[in-house]
Amino acid sequence: MKSISPIIDADNQLTVCFETKLGMAQLSWKGHQVSRFRWLAKQYQPDTEPYDVAPVAELTQNQQELVQDIVDYAAGTRIDFSQVEVDFGEATPFRRRIWEACQQIPHGEVVTYGQLARLAGQPAAARAVGSAMANNQIPIIIPCHRVIAAGNKIGGFTNPDGVRFKERLLQLESNRALPFGVPVSASKSKRRPK
Repeated sequence: MKSISPIIDADNQLTVCFETKLGMAQLSWKGHQVSRFRWLAKQYQPDTEPYDVAPVAELTQNQQELVQDIVDYAAGTRIDFSQVEVDFGEATPFRRRIWEACQQIPHGEVVTYGQLARLAGQPAAARAVGSAMANNQIPIIIPCHRVIAAGNKIGGFTNPDGVRFKERLLQLESNRALPFGVPVSASKSKRRPK
Protein backbone atom coordinates (compact mmCIF):
# COMPACT_ATOMS: atom_id res chain seq x y z
CA MET A 1 0.00 0.00 0.00
CA LYS A 2 1.40 3.35 -1.03
CA SER A 3 0.88 6.03 1.61
CA ILE A 4 2.26 9.37 2.64
CA SER A 5 3.71 9.86 6.10
CA PRO A 6 1.02 10.98 8.53
CA ILE A 7 1.03 14.64 9.43
CA ILE A 8 -0.64 16.91 11.93
CA ASP A 9 -2.71 19.16 9.65
CA ALA A 10 -3.78 22.78 10.02
CA ASP A 11 -6.85 21.69 12.05
CA ASN A 12 -4.62 19.76 14.49
CA GLN A 13 -5.86 16.44 13.15
CA LEU A 14 -3.65 13.45 12.45
CA THR A 15 -4.03 12.97 8.69
CA VAL A 16 -2.75 10.35 6.28
CA CYS A 17 -3.22 9.89 2.53
CA PHE A 18 -3.07 6.41 1.05
CA GLU A 19 -3.74 4.56 -2.17
CA THR A 20 -6.67 2.18 -2.67
CA LYS A 21 -8.14 0.39 -5.68
CA LEU A 22 -10.76 3.16 -5.76
CA GLY A 23 -8.11 5.89 -5.81
CA MET A 24 -6.25 7.99 -3.28
CA ALA A 25 -7.95 8.45 0.08
CA GLN A 26 -7.41 10.78 3.01
CA LEU A 27 -8.26 9.85 6.61
CA SER A 28 -8.03 12.09 9.69
CA TRP A 29 -8.41 11.64 13.44
CA LYS A 30 -8.99 13.96 16.38
CA GLY A 31 -7.51 12.00 19.23
CA HIS A 32 -8.67 8.40 18.75
CA GLN A 33 -11.87 9.30 16.84
CA VAL A 34 -12.13 9.49 13.06
CA SER A 35 -12.95 13.07 12.10
CA ARG A 36 -12.76 13.10 8.31
CA PHE A 37 -12.47 10.76 5.36
CA ARG A 38 -12.57 11.48 1.67
CA TRP A 39 -11.73 10.01 -1.67
CA LEU A 40 -9.45 12.37 -3.53
CA ALA A 41 -9.86 13.34 -7.17
CA LYS A 42 -8.49 10.82 -9.66
CA GLN A 43 -5.86 13.27 -10.86
CA TYR A 44 -4.74 14.06 -7.29
CA GLN A 45 -0.99 13.66 -6.97
CA PRO A 46 -0.02 14.55 -3.41
CA ASP A 47 3.29 16.16 -2.65
CA THR A 48 5.61 13.99 -0.62
CA GLU A 49 5.69 16.81 1.93
CA PRO A 50 2.18 18.33 1.88
CA TYR A 51 2.93 20.77 4.72
CA ASP A 52 6.53 21.88 5.09
CA VAL A 53 5.97 23.05 8.68
CA ALA A 54 3.79 20.17 9.87
CA PRO A 55 5.41 17.72 12.25
CA VAL A 56 5.56 14.15 11.06
CA ALA A 57 3.38 11.87 13.16
CA GLU A 58 2.95 8.16 13.72
CA LEU A 59 -0.22 6.09 13.40
CA THR A 60 -1.26 3.88 16.28
CA GLN A 61 -1.86 0.18 15.65
CA ASN A 62 -5.65 0.77 15.57
CA GLN A 63 -5.21 3.62 13.09
CA GLN A 64 -2.98 1.47 10.87
CA GLU A 65 -5.59 -1.29 10.99
CA LEU A 66 -8.36 1.11 9.98
CA VAL A 67 -6.31 2.34 7.01
CA GLN A 68 -5.75 -1.29 5.97
CA ASP A 69 -9.46 -2.04 6.42
CA ILE A 70 -10.33 0.82 4.05
CA VAL A 71 -7.79 -0.50 1.53
CA ASP A 72 -9.34 -3.97 1.88
CA TYR A 73 -12.87 -2.54 1.55
CA ALA A 74 -11.89 -0.77 -1.68
CA ALA A 75 -10.56 -4.10 -2.97
CA GLY A 76 -13.94 -5.75 -2.36
CA THR A 77 -13.56 -7.24 1.12
CA ARG A 78 -16.68 -7.04 3.25
CA ILE A 79 -15.73 -4.77 6.18
CA ASP A 80 -17.97 -3.68 9.06
CA PHE A 81 -17.17 -0.11 10.13
CA SER A 82 -20.20 0.22 12.45
CA GLN A 83 -18.10 0.26 15.63
CA VAL A 84 -15.49 2.80 14.53
CA GLU A 85 -15.52 5.78 16.89
CA VAL A 86 -16.16 9.05 15.10
CA ASP A 87 -15.92 12.72 16.02
CA PHE A 88 -19.17 14.46 15.00
CA GLY A 89 -17.70 17.89 15.65
CA GLU A 90 -20.32 20.60 16.14
CA ALA A 91 -23.20 18.48 14.77
CA THR A 92 -26.69 19.06 16.12
CA PRO A 93 -28.17 16.24 18.20
CA PHE A 94 -30.52 15.36 15.32
CA ARG A 95 -27.73 15.23 12.74
CA ARG A 96 -25.70 13.10 15.15
CA ARG A 97 -28.65 10.64 15.42
CA ILE A 98 -28.89 10.51 11.63
CA TRP A 99 -25.20 9.74 11.24
CA GLU A 100 -25.25 7.18 14.08
CA ALA A 101 -28.21 5.42 12.43
CA CYS A 102 -26.50 5.56 9.04
CA GLN A 103 -23.33 4.02 10.49
CA GLN A 104 -25.39 0.94 11.39
CA ILE A 105 -26.64 0.25 7.83
CA PRO A 106 -25.06 -3.10 6.97
CA HIS A 107 -22.66 -3.63 4.09
CA GLY A 108 -24.56 -4.35 0.87
CA GLU A 109 -27.89 -2.98 2.05
CA VAL A 110 -29.61 0.33 1.39
CA VAL A 111 -32.25 2.52 3.04
CA THR A 112 -34.18 5.48 1.69
CA TYR A 113 -33.82 8.97 3.11
CA GLY A 114 -37.29 8.51 4.65
CA GLN A 115 -36.38 5.18 6.25
CA LEU A 116 -33.25 6.70 7.75
CA ALA A 117 -35.32 9.61 9.09
CA ARG A 118 -37.56 7.08 10.86
CA LEU A 119 -34.53 5.22 12.23
CA ALA A 120 -33.24 8.55 13.60
CA GLY A 121 -36.60 9.23 15.30
CA GLN A 122 -37.91 11.94 12.94
CA PRO A 123 -40.11 10.21 10.33
CA ALA A 124 -41.01 13.45 8.49
CA ALA A 125 -37.40 14.61 8.10
CA ALA A 126 -36.31 12.93 4.84
CA ARG A 127 -35.02 16.23 3.42
CA ALA A 128 -32.99 16.88 6.57
CA VAL A 129 -31.50 13.40 6.17
CA GLY A 130 -30.49 14.31 2.62
CA SER A 131 -28.80 17.44 3.93
CA ALA A 132 -26.98 15.45 6.63
CA MET A 133 -25.78 12.92 4.04
CA ALA A 134 -24.51 15.77 1.81
CA ASN A 135 -22.54 17.14 4.77
CA ASN A 136 -21.15 13.80 5.97
CA GLN A 137 -17.41 14.25 6.53
CA ILE A 138 -16.77 10.54 7.08
CA PRO A 139 -18.17 8.52 4.14
CA ILE A 140 -17.54 4.77 4.19
CA ILE A 141 -17.36 4.88 8.01
CA ILE A 142 -20.75 6.63 7.96
CA PRO A 143 -21.86 4.95 4.72
CA CYS A 144 -24.02 7.66 3.13
CA HIS A 145 -23.71 5.85 -0.21
CA ARG A 146 -26.14 3.29 1.24
CA VAL A 147 -28.88 5.93 1.48
CA ILE A 148 -31.01 6.33 -1.65
CA ALA A 149 -34.06 8.30 -2.70
CA ALA A 150 -37.58 6.88 -2.69
CA GLY A 151 -38.48 4.69 -5.65
CA ASN A 152 -34.98 3.17 -5.75
CA LYS A 153 -33.54 6.37 -7.25
CA ILE A 154 -29.85 6.72 -6.51
CA GLY A 155 -30.00 10.24 -5.05
CA GLY A 156 -26.95 12.46 -4.80
CA PHE A 157 -23.39 11.91 -3.65
CA THR A 158 -20.63 14.34 -2.73
CA ASN A 159 -17.50 13.06 -4.45
CA PRO A 160 -15.35 14.19 -7.38
CA ASP A 161 -17.13 11.53 -9.51
CA GLY A 162 -20.56 12.20 -7.95
CA VAL A 163 -23.35 9.68 -8.39
CA ARG A 164 -21.19 7.39 -10.55
CA PHE A 165 -18.92 6.83 -7.55
CA LYS A 166 -21.94 6.09 -5.32
CA GLU A 167 -23.12 3.51 -7.86
CA ARG A 168 -19.61 2.05 -7.94
CA LEU A 169 -19.57 1.66 -4.14
CA LEU A 170 -22.99 -0.01 -4.16
CA GLN A 171 -21.83 -2.32 -6.94
CA LEU A 172 -18.67 -3.12 -4.96
CA GLU A 173 -20.83 -4.18 -2.01
CA SER A 174 -23.32 -6.25 -3.99
CA ASN A 175 -24.51 -7.05 -7.46
CA ARG A 176 -27.66 -5.08 -6.75
CA ALA A 177 -28.92 -2.60 -4.18
CA LEU A 178 -31.31 -4.36 -1.84
CA PRO A 179 -33.90 -3.00 0.58
CA PHE A 180 -32.74 -2.45 4.14
CA GLY A 181 -32.84 -5.64 6.14
CA VAL A 182 -32.32 -7.99 3.19
CA PRO A 183 -28.86 -9.58 3.44
CA VAL A 184 -26.67 -9.62 0.35
CA SER A 185 -25.04 -12.91 1.27
CA ALA A 186 -24.13 -15.05 4.19
CA SER A 187 -20.44 -14.31 3.71
CA LYS A 188 -18.50 -13.38 6.81
CA SER A 189 -17.49 -9.80 7.30
CA LYS A 190 -14.42 -8.40 8.97
CA ARG A 191 -15.67 -6.44 11.99
CA ARG A 192 -13.82 -3.40 13.31
CA PRO A 193 -13.49 -3.30 17.11
CA LYS A 194 -14.43 -0.17 19.03
